[in-house]
Amino acid sequence: MSSRAEGRFAVPVLLVAVAAISSAAILVRLGTGVHPVALAAWRAGIVAVLLAPTWRPFGRRDGALVVLSGLCLALHFGTWFASISHTTVLRSTVFVCLNPIWVGLGEWLLLKRPPGWRYWLGVAVAVLGVAGMGGDLDGGSLYGDALALVGGLFGSAYLLTGRVVRQRVAIGSYACSVCAVACAALTVVGVSASVPLGGFSMPQWTVIAALALGPHMIGHNGVNYALKYLPAAPVAAVILLEPVGAAALAAGLFGERPSRPELLGGFVILIGVWMATWRGAAEVVDPVR
Repeated sequence: MSSRAEGRFAVPVLLVAVAAISSAAILVRLGTGVHPVALAAWRAGIVAVLLAPTWRPFGRRDGALVVLSGLCLALHFGTWFASISHTTVLRSTVFVCLNPIWVGLGEWLLLKRPPGWRYWLGVAVAVLGVAGMGGDLDGGSLYGDALALVGGLFGSAYLLTGRVVRQRVAIGSYACSVCAVACAALTVVGVSASVPLGGFSMPQWTVIAALALGPHMIGHNGVNYALKYLPAAPVAAVILLEPVGAAALAAGLFGERPSRPELLGGFVILIGVWMATWRGAAEVVDPVR
């Protein structure tokens, strides 16, 4: 199957991936008693082991970028997981998903592929929706919001690096290596900070396994698949749908029911994502060199 033919699956795969990623904040909240660093380290480590049979060697240039991507992923997980302990699921997910702004700027300044005006207009509309969903501090904190915002910045760097590396490195090799680097980095941090990395209960191990198999194996790997065929900017725009799914799950599981402004904000996000990816924004593009 040709690269362009494979690319036809990029958008459906991305939508399924975002649906899977939407459960991540819920699972982190359910992992009560597991330190965020331990939760992130085990998630990345399990995925690395599962993908090990698909690993194939790649060049030094890509190896350096993979290490950078893995470190960004580790920092993304660490800061975002910590934020969920200090703010609501909705607010944490909203702030971590502001990455279309950072990814659009990075793709413009670093990859010399400026997104079109439709992308920026759609992102502006979606961000207005995000502001509507996250504007109330009830149940949250500025510290938790700041952690989620920093997590989004590292997540953006992870997406941009993946966009470059995925043009030359197969999905299995890339995802396995990135997770291995992230796991190693998080384990070093955990040991240095005397974070308990084991001795968890069966429900806690179940949450860890669910995080690895759902949000990562389906979610992150789906995003990494799409990054070979789609610019990082519209991929990040579609990820703005995550707060909508996370809010719906949090309402059912934790009673964190969205207010009318939050529901309206979710609808505005949907409109903004459609605008950002409409008419050519999500077409298969020539690979980044």
